[in-house]
Amino acid sequence: MLVSKDADIAERVNQKIVDSGAGIDLIFANESAEKDIIAEREAALARELAAMRKRQLRLVDPIQYAFSIEAEDLARYQPTFVWEMGPVTEKQKDYLEKHGIFADTIENCGLASLIIDKLKKRQMEGLATPKQIRYLESRGFRHVGTWSFDDATDMINRIASNNWFIPRGINAATYQP
Repeated sequence: MLVSKDADIAERVNQKIVDSGAGIDLIFANESAEKDIIAEREAALARELAAMRKRQLRLVDPIQYAFSIEAEDLARYQPTFVWEMGPVTEKQKDYLEKHGIFADTIENCGLASLIIDKLKKRQMEGLATPKQIRYLESRGFRHVGTWSFDDATDMINRIASNNWFIPRGINAATYQP
C-alpha cells in the first residue's frame, strides 16, 4: 500500500501499479494521478456551474421581480426584527424557486418571507407569475407586472402560435392588454 497525503491519489497510484503488472515510476504515477484527479474535479465543477447557470436562466432575479411588479417595499427592504436577519431557510428557498424566483441572491429570511407573501397575494389576485413577467419583459413588453395571469398567458400563447415571434400589429413597448 502506497502512502500519500491524499487517499484518492494513493488509491489511483496503487491501481496503476496493479494494472501495469510490471514496475512503474512511482513519482510519474503520483504526478499522473494528481493530474487526473484535478482534471476530474475541474470537470465536475464545470458541470455544476453549468447546471447553476441553466437553473439561474430559468429563474427571476428578486430585485428585477420587485421592480417589475412595482413593489418598492421589496426593492428597499431592510430587516427590522432579529428573526428577519437570519438566513433564508431551505423551505423558503424551495418555495421561491418553485415559483420562479432565484433564491440564492436573497440575503435574509425576512425578505424571503415578504417575497413569498407577495407571490401568494398576486396569485390570489390572478396577476402574472414571475416567469410570465420575465419572458414578456425579455420580449420588450412593459409593465407586465400589472397584467393579469390570463392576459399574460394569452400573449405568450399568441407569441407561441406565431413561431415565438411577436405577432404583427403588436408593438411590445406600448402594448397594454
